[in-house]
Order: sequence, then C-alpha cells, then structure tokens
Amino acid sequence: MRKHRAIRLSPWTRCPFVPLDSLPLLDSESSNAHILTIQNPGHYRATTLNSGVQLGGCDGNNAATATFRLHGKYDELSGIIYYEYTDTSHSLPFVIYDNGDPAYKRVLYSATVNGLDQKSFRVRVRGVDYLSLFGNGNTCDANLDVVATLSIGTLPPTTVVSRYPAANAGVPANSKVLVGWQPFPGASNYLFHVWVVNTDASATITAKTPLAFSATAYHSTKYTWDDTGFPTGAYQYALLPLDAKGKALAGWSAPTQITIAS
Repeated sequence: MRKHRAIRLSPWTRCPFVPLDSLPLLDSESSNAHILTIQNPGHYRATTLNSGVQLGGCDGNNAATATFRLHGKYDELSGIIYYEYTDTSHSLPFVIYDNGDPAYKRVLYSATVNGLDQKSFRVRVRGVDYLSLFGNGNTCDANLDVVATLSIGTLPPTTVVSRYPAANAGVPANSKVLVGWQPFPGASNYLFHVWVVNTDASATITAKTPLAFSATAYHSTKYTWDDTGFPTGAYQYALLPLDAKGKALAGWSAPTQITIAS
C-alpha cells in the first residue's frame, strides 16, 4: 500500500509556472530516471540541457519511469521530449500517465519519438496527485530527455468545445440540426465534420446514401446541418478551428456522438 508521506515542495510551487524538475523525484516509484543539472546535463544535437528529466538506463529491461507528486494543485503540463540518438530509424515510446491508482494507470499522453527528433506536448493534469513519465528503450544509451513546465490557473481550450447537440442527444431524421460550439481563441472559421458510426438495422443503404458530411462555418460558432437522406443510427461530429488564412489552430475536437432517430 502506498504511504502518503509528507513531501516538502519547492518554492516554485507558489508560482503559476513550475519546472517539473523542481519537484522531488519519488525514488520509491521511479527507476532509471534522474534530474538533469549543470553538473549532469542532457544533450540534444548542439544543445546542452541543464534542466529537465532524463529517462533511460540499463537494469535489464531498459524501462524508465519518473514519478512526481503534484498534490492535485496544477492544471497543465507542457514541454518538449528530446531523443539524442543518431540512428533516426530507431524510435522510443513515451507515455505520461496519472499514477494515483497503481492498479489503474490512466494514460494522459503517448507518443513515439524517433532518433534525433523532438516532440512538444500539452497535457491537462488538473486533479492529478501522482504523475509518471515512462520511456522504454532497447539499448543502454537510448535516453529520452523531457523539459516540461507545470502551470496553475484558467487554461485556454486545447480543442473546440461543442455545446449542442450534446453527447448522446437524439435529433430528428430529415430535419435541420443546429450545431453550436464555444469560440476558440484566434479562430475566424471552423470546419464541421459529421460521419456515421452505426446505422439502424432497418436502414437502407445505397450508393447514393449520404454517410458523412463536411462544411466550413465562416465567422460563426454555429452551423445548421441538413440531415435529410441520412439513415437513422449513431453519428459523431467534430470541429476544427481555423485562422483567417485557413491554418488549423488546434487538432480536431473530441467526437460528440448523437443519434438520428425516425
């Protein structure tokens, strides 16, 4: 059973932005991981990394885990993963997970990083008590260096947040469906995409039956979708924010599932 021993927090934890490596590394729940310092830095191409967390080592399986206790007081973790390995065909998996319940490790972010590559990430950690970073290599010198910052406070959305129809809502067949969403910072226009997930057993599908639809909403956070001709069943829709020049400002929103009912 995990012991919730008292941990002295860094003075950084009183600030809205906190380097992850300023928090104590929980040695009892970490392996093959250490904090990067001026005396023990990491490296990426021609850059020396004097702060951050390094994942890597040789304990037989080369798996590395770094665990920190956040006490549920932070909202977001953002940073960059560096992989200084000259074989660009080699890759390592990287995972960030909520380790509050060791029996159920909830994945917050995962990626595969190639040699001499770097990846940026941004993860919501609101309410997380124990946070773990995990990397797994198959060579002793395959190390991942992670430079990350925790933040406190109200955060801008990472994707568009839909308003209506709400998840699992039913909409009438052969009708005009009003779709609405929250404004996304900097967005002028939005892509709307809806697609079938599962049609009813009674639905008749032909070569002319519409099963997906896409449109652009210009200077608006609403769009009216005409579902005429779409078979009854389950659908999902998602939204993508665009700036005035058509550049995507974020990824697609999490799909919202709805049902077209007769």
